[in-house]
Amino acid sequence: MNRKIMAASLAVLSLSGGAFCVEASDMPVYTLDGIVVTASRVPEKKIDSNADVSVVTAKEIEEKHYDDVSEAVRHVPGVIISNSSGNGQNYNSNKLYINGSDKVVLLIDGVRMNTNGLTTGSAVTLAQHVNMGSIERIEVLKGAASTLYGSDAQGGVINIITKSPQEGKVNTSLTISGASYKGAKYSLYNEGNIDGYFWSIEAQKELQGDYKDAHDHKVINDLDAKSYQFKFGKNLGDDSSVALYYSKYKSDYQRPDQPYMHVGAGDKTVDYGKKDNDSINLQYKSKINEHLTNHFTIYRNRTEFQDNYKSLYSSWLMRMKSSGMTDQLTWKNENHTVTGGVDYYKDELPEFYSYGSRDAAEGKHISDTAFYIQDVWNIDNHWNLTPGIRYDHNSRFGGHTTPALTVGYKQDDKTNYYLGYKEFFVAPDLYQLYDFWAGNKDLNPQEGGTWQFGINKIFDDTLSGTFNVYHTHAKNMIVYASDAYKYTNSGSVDTDGAGLQLTKQIGNHWAAAIGYTYTHVEGNESTKSNLNGFLPKHTLDIGVSYRNSKFDANMTGRAVFGREAGKNYQGEVPSRYKNYNVWDASFNYKPVPYAKVFFKINNIFNEYYCDVGTFSSSAYGETHDWYSMPGRNYQVGVTFQF
Repeated sequence: MNRKIMAASLAVLSLSGGAFCVEASDMPVYTLDGIVVTASRVPEKKIDSNADVSVVTAKEIEEKHYDDVSEAVRHVPGVIISNSSGNGQNYNSNKLYINGSDKVVLLIDGVRMNTNGLTTGSAVTLAQHVNMGSIERIEVLKGAASTLYGSDAQGGVINIITKSPQEGKVNTSLTISGASYKGAKYSLYNEGNIDGYFWSIEAQKELQGDYKDAHDHKVINDLDAKSYQFKFGKNLGDDSSVALYYSKYKSDYQRPDQPYMHVGAGDKTVDYGKKDNDSINLQYKSKINEHLTNHFTIYRNRTEFQDNYKSLYSSWLMRMKSSGMTDQLTWKNENHTVTGGVDYYKDELPEFYSYGSRDAAEGKHISDTAFYIQDVWNIDNHWNLTPGIRYDHNSRFGGHTTPALTVGYKQDDKTNYYLGYKEFFVAPDLYQLYDFWAGNKDLNPQEGGTWQFGINKIFDDTLSGTFNVYHTHAKNMIVYASDAYKYTNSGSVDTDGAGLQLTKQIGNHWAAAIGYTYTHVEGNESTKSNLNGFLPKHTLDIGVSYRNSKFDANMTGRAVFGREAGKNYQGEVPSRYKNYNVWDASFNYKPVPYAKVFFKINNIFNEYYCDVGTFSSSAYGETHDWYSMPGRNYQVGVTFQF
């Protein structure tokens, strides 16, 4: 693995003449330039944010040709994506972790997308957000944020922010691509802003077939997915607007019947599945006066998941619905920015069949009403204090209060220090409570707090970076007890971690960045440390890019070290899979102003690895590893812009 990392680094050095350079406007995810909103729910400079925030820009998405949000954020240090398929869109068992926790809130333009009752968390929703042309940026907030965002924000928040078309402009793009494993994609995007009316429309069709891993094993992975999205709004003047947003994702897929994933190995059973999801929201933003603004939203998200529907006795059907509203007031003067509001949501399981019969969770629902307030108080030119508190009343678990306090010290315009403590409250979901087989009505909420210290630093015009450390203590951990075949509270767990990201700029064409993350989740009576080896102790992320007027090239790599050998119902993680590294590259050439051709190669060194980190019994041999990822594969395409 070290030889592969060295070879990749030498290749980049040879291309760059031995120097990494970058334009400040084209920095990777670690840059401190720009404005973010997720850390405090109000716009602020990233260097001034008293939180660990990374940003994936529209330019990165365009140049690196990320297929979905899941692929985009997996390159952010501190984020771990565990896909149970080649691209994460098949099945429903994908996992997303931030700072060692899978309790993460997902937002689109600040609107909650989580569904309480989805059996496996947030990564599924990420992988199904495939309309990438409409995204302006993706903000990843790492660290507890329940005071502002409520239940599930133990690990952090991912906020997908869509584009705001420029006044008087209408733009259209069409992308057609083909890929290995019978892959094909067709995407159409249109946006405009005329006479105060603005809109964006996007449609996409994606096809994929069975893939091969690096050991030439064939893996069942057929996918036929369609997605649509539009936003239509009106600027009302004086920074006020109203907008309607709608998205739909629909797919048919095939997956291997666990644990026999490889065609020709053991049982060859194919499971057939379908997904049919849609979301709609209406947002009204108004500037009441020079100090006070209001942001009101109502929303509804629906998810339908059918897995193994051709089997009479082992099929699953889950129809889930989440609806709610939020109203936020922000008052700002020279020294204070006070944000407060009310959140309400209701999660329902209108229909739920498991193993071919009605499940006990069917018809169940949970609602939550919350009030929150936070004050960013600039005490003087250097010191600031941010107290906040949230009160949730959960229909199943009653009232809970989650306070937060952060102290910031801005040494100068280029150096910012922060120290904070934030509590969190995570209610069990509907599946964990009421499922006939695994549910436990006696579960208690998961609670705790996170200490976090960080530094944002611009060393000079060529170098910037961030550093942070954190400690999380969680009690009443909700885990699946394999011996009892149900969810239970397993006691307390402590998580410690640290992260360092650096970005270097020297010239006008090259960019380079590096990020290191350390994560340690202690074990308990139910699991070994780092969640039975799901989470690596060490990850190293490297990104290098070159840009000129007609050509750009990007190379990204992630090295994983120290996956521990934990046991689970499929066996033990073999030592050879503890460490791995995967490198990808993309190339774009623009021969004329209205067209761009691109080429992408994934897993350059044909690494044999597994995202999920669980492996089947060695009695069947290594060909039965649970969802090994695709080997070296390619994508080629063209984008037309009008």
